[in-house]
Amino acid sequence: MKKILTDCDGVLLDWEGPFHEWMIKKGYTKIKHGIYNLAEAYGIPKEDKHDIVREFNESAWMCCLPVLRDSRTGVATLVDAGYTFDCITSLSTDPYAKKLRWENLHQHFGGDAFEDLICLDTGADKDDALMKYEPGLWWIEDKPENCDTGLKYGLKPILIDHPHNQWYQNPQVVRVKNWRELCEVVLA
Repeated sequence: MKKILTDCDGVLLDWEGPFHEWMIKKGYTKIKHGIYNLAEAYGIPKEDKHDIVREFNESAWMCCLPVLRDSRTGVATLVDAGYTFDCITSLSTDPYAKKLRWENLHQHFGGDAFEDLICLDTGADKDDALMKYEPGLWWIEDKPENCDTGLKYGLKPILIDHPHNQWYQNPQVVRVKNWRELCEVVLA
């Protein structure tokens, strides 16, 4: 089997939409759109942002995130072509959050797409997880800094296009709008 490494939120699943709904229920209002910095987007103290994200990531919402764009079709296409996925996500180290994430992934993508789910602490960088893989594997991300980390370890990053990553330009990183384009790159 051929392996692809992938982030989860903003790549496979829509984390941002449900997070926004959850924030509204908590009484927060989004004041800036199209930015990755949640403290700035919601006007919350920078030191509170991490705890708020961790609370959401460890909530029951993790079982119910919808797929991002056409990720379900794209993952199925690549599984049919002989690929499996390892998902590396900075979700939480809470074992129940991981269990909910597994259930959510299996619900949308089936039980044969993912070989491993590596859950790092909320907001953690991915160096330690990525350095364990052999160079040359595809690495799918939506966060430019994590694409750079993949390059550092000889991986081939693919960046899923979002408003929050438009500023990033790197000729070593392939940018795609959706999973249809991603499949074309991988299967070329």
